[in-house]
Amino acid sequence: MRLLALLLLLAACADPSGATAPAACGFVGRSTLPIASAGPFAAVPSSIDGTPASLVVDTGAAQTVLSADAARRARVALDVQHTVRATGIGGAATYATGRVGRLHLGTIPVDAAVVMIMPTVPVADGNIGMDILGDVDLDLDFPGRRITLYRGLLCPGAPPPWDASTVELPTQALMSRSLPSTARPRMLLLAMELNGVPALAMLDTGAAHTVVARAFATRLGITDPALAAGPSLVLAGLSPERAEGRLWRFQEARIGTERFATPVMLVADLHVGGFDVLLGMDWLASHRVWLSYGARRIFVAQP
Repeated sequence: MRLLALLLLLAACADPSGATAPAACGFVGRSTLPIASAGPFAAVPSSIDGTPASLVVDTGAAQTVLSADAARRARVALDVQHTVRATGIGGAATYATGRVGRLHLGTIPVDAAVVMIMPTVPVADGNIGMDILGDVDLDLDFPGRRITLYRGLLCPGAPPPWDASTVELPTQALMSRSLPSTARPRMLLLAMELNGVPALAMLDTGAAHTVVARAFATRLGITDPALAAGPSLVLAGLSPERAEGRLWRFQEARIGTERFATPVMLVADLHVGGFDVLLGMDWLASHRVWLSYGARRIFVAQP
């Protein structure tokens, strides 16, 4: 059986802005956006230089992306002299950029955003990447169908401003070599376990399915012939090339205090290094997650 799985964007080789964390903690404002379904993903109402657009919130993307059609409608000029090389499922590809004079997420303005322009973007007009989202604290409330952006920084030792009980997940920040240690991380990963073995996972709201790196599956003793005997899925990512993943039933997964018996996940080659698992919307859709790049903390609400 061959099915089609969507993984919008894993990472771009252009690093985030690298803005340093504010000196003081606390929040100075917040804005809540309703979530609209875009296939398996979460889209928010947006506009590009006044032109309405549907943009997917993509915590796995380093760079904000527009489709070529959305860029044409909004009259965003392509800058073929400044390109971005992006890497994800299927490999790497190089795309032109464009500058948006004013991008709105709901009523939230983002001035002079530089975006990557792809020929097509599945299910929406584009993706909002961590070059924008990483500058705020994110309350990703998928069961509540809303995303709240907090301006400021969660104070050390403080939990998110939720009524629900929460569990803080251990994290690891991956830094760019060219930026100081106080800069925003290139990736913020969470610690989990798969078949009792510690793993690092990236939260990716732009991935429909959770994907385990083939190299990590090999460490667990899962052989290529065993994988080849299972069902396959064709993976659509940011590269023009399609990739293939294999479904595998693992013994157990643990994330925070949650234990999942015999979860079925995809196993595929991940061309972005630094993590073992891409934690997608099949897990995220039923969870409320707090993601703070500035404080380098991740929380999950308890059911």
